Amino acid sequence: MRFYGWNILYVIISIFLYITFRFGVEHYLRYTKNSKTFIRKNQQGFWNYWFYLKMRSELNLFYWLNALLLPLTLAYLVLTVSLGWLSFMQIPIAVLSALLCIVQIPSVLLSGKYDNLWYHGKVFLWLRRNPAGGGWDSSLFHIVGLLGIVAFVIYNICSAIL
Repeated sequence: MRFYGWNILYVIISIFLYITFRFGVEHYLRYTKNSKTFIRKNQQGFWNYWFYLKMRSELNLFYWLNALLLPLTLAYLVLTVSLGWLSFMQIPIAVLSALLCIVQIPSVLLSGKYDNLWYHGKVFLWLRRNPAGGGWDSSLFHIVGLLGIVAFVIYNICSAIL
C-alpha cells in the first residue's frame, strides 16, 4: 500500500508540473514577442489547445516535449489511480514513472528558464520576489525539485523490484 500512496502523490506532483510547463510555454511565447491575440487565436480547438498544432508550424515550439509530456502524464495518472494498488502492476508503473521523469526534467528546466526570462530578464536566479503573484523565484527551487523527482523514481523502481 505504501507504493500506491507514494505514486498517488507523484501523480499530483506530475499534474502540477504539467500545468507549470504550460505556463512556461506561454511565457516563452510572450517572451518571443507573440501577442496575446496571436496565442489565443492559435489555441482555438481541442488539438490546437493541448498540442499547439497551429503554432508548431509557425514557431520553434517545444512540440515534441508537450507531445510526450501530456500523454505520459495522463497514462501515468490513469494507470496509477486505477491499478496502482495491484502488486503485479508495480513494475509497469515504476517504469512509466521513470519515462515520465525523463520527459519532466527538460520540461521543468525549459519552463523555469522562460518563467525567469519573462518575469526577471535572466535565465538563472538565486532568489527574487515574483512580481506576478508574490512568493519567491529561484532556479535552485527547480534544481532541488528535479533532484527530488529523480530520487523518488529511483526509490520507486527499487521498491517495485524488491
